[in-house]
Amino acid sequence: MDDTKTTTTPGIESQQNHHPNLSLPSITLQTLPHVTDYFPDLPTHTNPLDHNPFYHPFDGFYISLSEVVLRQILCYFSSIFPISGHHQAYHRASPRKKIFFDPAQVHAVIVTCGGLCPGMNTVIRQLVVGQWELYGVHHISGVLSGYRGFYSSELVQLNPKLVHNWHRQGGTVLQTSRGGFDLGKIVDAIEARGFNQVISSEFSSYFLKGD
Repeated sequence: MDDTKTTTTPGIESQQNHHPNLSLPSITLQTLPHVTDYFPDLPTHTNPLDHNPFYHPFDGFYISLSEVVLRQILCYFSSIFPISGHHQAYHRASPRKKIFFDPAQVHAVIVTCGGLCPGMNTVIRQLVVGQWELYGVHHISGVLSGYRGFYSSELVQLNPKLVHNWHRQGGTVLQTSRGGFDLGKIVDAIEARGFNQVISSEFSSYFLKGD
């Protein structure tokens, strides 16, 4: 089953060099896995930002399905570097008008793993504050010591007050580790503890790592 969609862009005119009818070839929209692929009857909810007293979305704030990002952003309109037959594109990642989770039912978990990089505590802080104050998610846990912390450590309950000054510290307050984890135990712990938003940079959730 082919899950891609092909469209053709209109002509792109160069106003500086006055070269008319410069156009890209067909664009192939590459669809990515979505939660509804596994739960087709999952209900949608209005984005909580619409009713947030501290934030008011403006016209055009929410992303539509027609907004995409090209995989290859540089194109050469030259015979020396001919344009390939197709370009891949992906839907933009940004807030949507409808969401597929009920904030009151979310148990988000944040884990830092692998190498360190500057600003990790700032990212953790902003994730907690954003989830709590913008989306109304008040059940947020932190996993200590990287992946193995899913099953070998107690969780840290995160809230805006706790993480308020974390951006002033180096490293990662949640600690990190490299390798040495049991994937089966991690999956079992996620299920047993009722995590339904796992936060990490290596996946589509919120796992954070430096390298």
